[in-house]
Amino acid sequence: MDVFGYIRVSTKTQMDGYGLKTQESAIIDFCQKNGYDLIEVFRDEGISGTIANRDGLNDLISSFGEVKKVVVLNTSRLWRSDTVKVLVHREFQKHSADVISIEQPNYSGIYTKNPNDFLVNGMMELLDQYERMSIAMKLNKGRRTKIKMGDKACGNAPLGYKWNDKAKIIVDEETAAIIELIFKKYLELRSLGKLKKYLDNSGVRSSRGNRFSKQALVGILKNDFYKGVLRHSDLIIEGNHKPLINKVVFGKVQALINRNRKAGVRNEK
Repeated sequence: MDVFGYIRVSTKTQMDGYGLKTQESAIIDFCQKNGYDLIEVFRDEGISGTIANRDGLNDLISSFGEVKKVVVLNTSRLWRSDTVKVLVHREFQKHSADVISIEQPNYSGIYTKNPNDFLVNGMMELLDQYERMSIAMKLNKGRRTKIKMGDKACGNAPLGYKWNDKAKIIVDEETAAIIELIFKKYLELRSLGKLKKYLDNSGVRSSRGNRFSKQALVGILKNDFYKGVLRHSDLIIEGNHKPLINKVVFGKVQALINRNRKAGVRNEK
């Protein structure tokens, strides 16, 4: 079986006889006696086990793949507090990894249920949830601030536009002509079905190379982003982006859509 080794010392553990060489020698000897293939030994020097963010430990976790067992002289090398213990457990469990402790032959691994672990793990999950909510609130606040300044905050650029390298929405000249054509031809043909047929026969396709569905065409025709409006949640403001359709044309299209809807689907065939 392939395994990793992990060793750690702080000033105190060096005095207690848990030096790096002592730990590494014990791990090598243990692996030889038990037929384990020791792939690599990760180490942290001069850092407490009450600290979770350790370079050697991080390298170990990121190396999990086919190798999923870690040999340590004592589990105190991996953690020195319940909080760090839970954090290490959670990271190991993400990779289905486990621990073998030389000095603790009765240690049954990180998957054994423990009341203390359950309590701390619950607290950590609550903290994680709080952090996710806090990040979401900050992101939403940033988006709303950007929207209020007249800029699209995030998401895919509508057909006819694209994001530039400064995270600004600009006109995509290649596809902007398609949007202008869709609005123009809808007013000329006065039917969604005839518009779709015209686009199909003319070889006009979406950004993915597909034919436009009627639903997609309605979405384009009713999208007031094309006349310069920005929407985000309850915010509706004039955007800084260049409109592709003037407000008069956009208004005529909305009126035609409403008339056709009231008249029934016959006018849309």
